[in-house]
Amino acid sequence: MKGLPQIYFMQTFGILLVVFGHSFYLFPPDNPILQWIYAFHMPLFFFISGYLLHYTHPQTNQMVLTGRKSYLTRRARRLLLPYLIISSLVFVPKALMSQYSVRPVQLTWHDYIDNLIYPFHNVLAAYWFMPTLFIIMFLFMMVARLGLYKYRYIVLGVSLLLYAFVDYGYDSLLNIRGVCHFFIFFVAGYYFRQSRAEQLFHSCPLWKTLPTTLLLSLLALFPLQSVWLDLFTAFNGIALSMCLAQAYERLRLTFLNHLYGATYYIYLYSVFFQILSLQVLLHFVHLPAIVFIPLATLFGVYGPWTMYRFWKGRRSVNLFIKR
Repeated sequence: MKGLPQIYFMQTFGILLVVFGHSFYLFPPDNPILQWIYAFHMPLFFFISGYLLHYTHPQTNQMVLTGRKSYLTRRARRLLLPYLIISSLVFVPKALMSQYSVRPVQLTWHDYIDNLIYPFHNVLAAYWFMPTLFIIMFLFMMVARLGLYKYRYIVLGVSLLLYAFVDYGYDSLLNIRGVCHFFIFFVAGYYFRQSRAEQLFHSCPLWKTLPTTLLLSLLALFPLQSVWLDLFTAFNGIALSMCLAQAYERLRLTFLNHLYGATYYIYLYSVFFQILSLQVLLHFVHLPAIVFIPLATLFGVYGPWTMYRFWKGRRSVNLFIKR
């Protein structure tokens, strides 16, 4: 990507898919829209994270990893600290109101610890991403410190084997299976930025790549149980996102620019606005899906965005949103 503007677009596009997907409350996972979104939206975020690592720290093997201002410390403050604090604050009210919850928990130390060390058991299910990304970053930092990152094909090959042969599940300690599953996308993002692949991709005519990737993304709608098809649709979705970013920039569009910089804040707090809005829209107003889905999406995006704009620049919030 030719700089941060396209990255900002891809982050914004990705978080809109996340919030939109979460608005399909009580819909079955085989819903075509959900199948299309879930085929690539989380691989997209891991790809972006790997890309940004090389963008901001091209000499990865020389990075300081220990100390208060080290890379890993800053990542821990951005990812693990909100994971721990917000999950802990939500745990008690979630346990007290479990009879109204789709995923009930008990007010016990066992369930509290379980909700932290098994990310997919977390009281805020979407928060699994934060510890998973931190562990992936930590592992890649170890690879870089050992100098192994220079052997890109070996690293990519090992990542591919992990993806193919470690079953992806929701019940692994620290989501280790998820780490193995998504590591390939982080690594691919890092090497995409480092290699000539980025230049080659952007040299392709957009009028060919955009419709091609869009058409191929429809493969996600076919219920074929194939790890390789899943991998293909994930990378194709990433390529589609890059094509959309190019098109957005070339057409000089600006309608998403106001969300730039707020995507992580939307990720952290959209769940609260969506839960509240969905409870009202479904149980008190009784609106049809064609109405409550876009409304819940708007609440999930612009509720946190309004908070972000109001608190922007204040130290108490920068603890979680500082880049």
